[in-house]
Formats: sequence, C-alpha cells, structure tokens
Amino acid sequence: MSTMTSSSAILPPSLRLAQALGIMTSAFLSDEVLTFFAGGVLAVSYGFVPSMVQAHNTMLVRQWRTTYNRGVAAAPALTIVSTLSYVYLSYNLAFTLNQHKAEVYALAALVTGSIVPYTLMFMMKTNGKLYQKARDSKSLERVEEFDESKCKEGDNARELLAHWSRLNFTRGLFPLTGACLGFYASFYMTS
Repeated sequence: MSTMTSSSAILPPSLRLAQALGIMTSAFLSDEVLTFFAGGVLAVSYGFVPSMVQAHNTMLVRQWRTTYNRGVAAAPALTIVSTLSYVYLSYNLAFTLNQHKAEVYALAALVTGSIVPYTLMFMMKTNGKLYQKARDSKSLERVEEFDESKCKEGDNARELLAHWSRLNFTRGLFPLTGACLGFYASFYMTS
C-alpha cells in the first residue's frame, strides 16, 4: 500500500516550485480544455456543450467560437509551463538517486505536451469547419438560422459540435494524465 512520502521536502525550492507548477498547470489545463475557465477542458465537453446544443445553429457556432477563442488564449501558455516544469524536474533528477522519478516526470511532460500534436492532427479540421460557420453567421441576426440543408452528412453545426466535444474530451485526458503522473512522482514515489 502506497503512502505519501516526504521526499519532496528534501528537494530544493526550485524543484518544489516546478512540482507545484507542473501539477497545477496540467490539472488546470485538463479542466480548462474541458470548461475554458468555468471548470476545464473536460467540463466544456460534458458541461457546456450540452447547453450549447439547445441554441439555434447561429447562436451555437457563435458560442463555440467564444469558447474556442478563450481556450486558444490560455491553453498554449498552460501547456508550455506544465510541460517545461516536468522537463525541468526530469532533467534535474535524471542523474541522481531519483532516476525513476525523473522517468515519471519525463512521461508526464510527454503526455501533457501531447495535447499539441493531438489538437493539430485530430481537431484542426473540425475546428476550421466550426470557425467558418461562425464567420458565416456574422451577417445574420441573432435569431436567424443559417441554412444547412445542403450540408454533407457530419458537416452541420450540431454534428460538428458533437464530434468536437468528443475530440475535446479526449484531448483533456492528456494533461489530466500528466497531472496524475506528476502528483504520483511528487508524493508517492520514494527515491
């Protein structure tokens, strides 16, 4: 049975700060991806998106654009701080008696930073389609619907948002896993 260790107490302040930054920013990032400041990344997919689909298509894509823009403003910095904190910890512990901790921090960095290639490879096409719909809706009044009768299957606003929500939820699991690994290495692993 694992118990919390006090091994973090013997680390220098710079490493303890890196532990705190890595864990907190990756945990916040996973939540930010979910709810974009209202609870996190995972919360966006399972909290905010179900409310968005109650709106007509014009409002739906505008709400998504606002949520997306908030995430774009915060997520890169959070990803960088978290990933670099774990890299710093891994590097500074790599040639010590804490080699196994260094490896877990390296894995936390890799997993947390994987949010970037995942987003680029799997989400950009859907993001682009939703963003284009939001741009196209600018000329419409708030209560007007845009015509999606000629959309290919899977390309109407509601289907795109449902697909985006699933992708976004998966994306939120990367920094959440990084936070769990960072927490484990910081508080449950012995030297």
